[in-house]
Amino acid sequence: MLRATLVSQADRTHSASALHGADIPARSGRLVTVIMTVKDDPEGCAETLDSLCGQTRPADEIVVVDGGSGDHTLRVIREFATRHGRVRLIEAPGVNIARGRNIATQVAAGEIIACIDGGCRAEPDWLANLLKPFDESPQTEFVAGLYKIEPRSLLEEVVGLATMRGQLEPVDPDRFNPSGRSMAYTKALWRRARGWPEWVRFSEDTLFDHKLRRMNVCWRFAGDAVVHWRPRGSFRSIARQFYHYGTGRGHTQIDAASFAYNLRNLALTVGVVAACFLSTWALAVLLPMIGYFYVWTFHHKALRIARKTNRWTAYPLCLCVMWVVLVSNVGGYLVGSWQRWRHQEQYCDRLDAYLATA
Repeated sequence: MLRATLVSQADRTHSASALHGADIPARSGRLVTVIMTVKDDPEGCAETLDSLCGQTRPADEIVVVDGGSGDHTLRVIREFATRHGRVRLIEAPGVNIARGRNIATQVAAGEIIACIDGGCRAEPDWLANLLKPFDESPQTEFVAGLYKIEPRSLLEEVVGLATMRGQLEPVDPDRFNPSGRSMAYTKALWRRARGWPEWVRFSEDTLFDHKLRRMNVCWRFAGDAVVHWRPRGSFRSIARQFYHYGTGRGHTQIDAASFAYNLRNLALTVGVVAACFLSTWALAVLLPMIGYFYVWTFHHKALRIARKTNRWTAYPLCLCVMWVVLVSNVGGYLVGSWQRWRHQEQYCDRLDAYLATA
């Protein structure tokens, strides 16, 4: 059962229905709610809330949905709520990210919803810059913010530069699909889009972006609305992250052509490796294949990262990262595609209904 807990400075508790507009101070313009979902990340949650409470344009409220933390994450949120009356906690054990964002948006008092991920650090003017397009044009319905890496090791820096858009070169505002860690939308648009896709556990923000683009909403890009995000710091966590991303893409079949290309290359490589046990002549095919698909393909990116970091060890490290990302992504994609085939009603039918133009 969902427990909606509003903790004010007087440490009072209300039901979920009481969250609408409760104790929200009057402010010129439309009310703004910042939402975030968290689970078992007390340090990251504290960093995000600290940055949100220090905004040059404070949010009218901050709604945090906890998906069932078993550590002291809830205590951290309650401490912030005690010090900052606009912070609200909703306990929803077992929900996924999309469901958590829908819950937060539903109970939000704001007409504009700004979305951030737990573990991110918003720059002091993040919210102010994210709201500018709404102030400049009443027709604005959605604003895509940006994010930058905040690494604490060479591996984290390489992972961020190699896998996150906008780190090595500027993004194309017309084609950029933002992550849920930095975006804003009107509550009316969220209703019209029928919310976040709750039946997918991964890549829910990519599907949400595709839905909005199909709706031809008034979409704006705010490149100065920046949050900082720490990339994964171990090969195991990188593999798990991109396996999940691949699973989500398998469920939705978004960008299926690129996955099919990588799957074909991996299948050819495995086949040639098997042929090497039968004939050494197969090595004449295997070595050039590896050189092209797994070195040359990533060479220019790895070279740029090595120059940017001024660490030549970043070159082989980048190649290793891209190999892990490639294999994990394809593996997740195969699993997701299999699940999609097994449960067509859950994925195919619901996807078609969700993407139907509103």
